[in-house]
Amino acid sequence: MNEWDWEPSVVAGCVALSLGYIALVRKRGINRAPYFFAGVLLLLLDLVSPIDTLGDQRLFSAHVVQHFLLALVIPPLLLLGIPKWLAEAALRRPVLRTMECMVGQPPVSWLLGVGTMLAWHIPALFNAALANDGLHVFQHLSLLTTGTIFWWSILGPLDDRRLPTLGAVSYLFSACVCCSLLGAFLTFGPVGLYPAYAGYGGLDPKRDQQLGGMLMWVPGCFVYLAGIVTSVARWYGAERTA
Repeated sequence: MNEWDWEPSVVAGCVALSLGYIALVRKRGINRAPYFFAGVLLLLLDLVSPIDTLGDQRLFSAHVVQHFLLALVIPPLLLLGIPKWLAEAALRRPVLRTMECMVGQPPVSWLLGVGTMLAWHIPALFNAALANDGLHVFQHLSLLTTGTIFWWSILGPLDDRRLPTLGAVSYLFSACVCCSLLGAFLTFGPVGLYPAYAGYGGLDPKRDQQLGGMLMWVPGCFVYLAGIVTSVARWYGAERTA
């Protein structure tokens, strides 16, 4: 199966996101633009490429890859593409400032990011999303949104919103532990948690679920580890220049 699903709403959303970004930053320079456009391109590929088709219809492991990208890879790229002045201008708007104060606090952002990832892999919710298109769209949007909220305290453009080094390490390490526990459960847990997947391409349901668990477990922890290294390197660089 190698079908591409050029869903008009997905394509339109990615185009609108790109054009909106260009309109906002074109007068002040676009040094961070490669990060942002890489995030948008990856978002488009994640939702229209065969990854989406396989994840919806054939392989649990493909669906894990899709969720992994939505929550752990695309949000950091989008945040790295936001210039500091744009974030400051956005937070001068009362509504956005209030929202950021509510969900940008580390305990809240951690619970939203990690909790959403864990919740959507509860078999009842996961299977319900596979069976209902509207809920499936909400699943993807919630992973992308809460993933962005989660990474705001680590990679956001505003220094005063970022966690200090020790806090960032604790924040990311604890998320890594939760991701590892989920991955271990999927790898070693009972087969048949997601009955919509009957296997495909030489993978039976058991191996498919085990592969999905390992993908959640190992690459996920590498992403959190990269965040830890980035935070420590940023602290070390600041100490060197102080």
